[in-house]
Amino acid sequence: MVFSHNRGGNGFSLVELMIVIVIIGVLVGAAVPIYQHNLEVAKRAEAVAGIGTVRTQLRMYYGITGSYPIRDSFTKVVGDDWNDINKGELTIKYFKDKNFKYRSYDGIAYRIKCQKNRVLSHQIWIDQTGRWWFDIDIMDDD
Repeated sequence: MVFSHNRGGNGFSLVELMIVIVIIGVLVGAAVPIYQHNLEVAKRAEAVAGIGTVRTQLRMYYGITGSYPIRDSFTKVVGDDWNDINKGELTIKYFKDKNFKYRSYDGIAYRIKCQKNRVLSHQIWIDQTGRWWFDIDIMDDD
């Protein structure tokens, strides 16, 4: 009695399937960190755009009154009397209106921040000189 192994090509061997699984695992292992980085960059870009909108409103206010609105603590931007930003204008994909806050103790220096709120790893903020801060937390009275 002679047994013959006939491989008629009716499927993949276990070794071939394991090789494909390993290749897919390597590709996924490389792609996930790149995706996460690009997602963080997109979130930062949205935060910067929202802060830019607030900054434009502050410049217009300063042009009319000669000082920035005084707020002793970080307050929500939307709904405040010094700007024309309507509810929902700063809400895009990752952030809502409530994430953008403003503070000025003296009407000369100010800070605008976008709170991270489980969206970013750290807050993003800007001051009146135009200096941006990323990847640091602001110690404030908020």
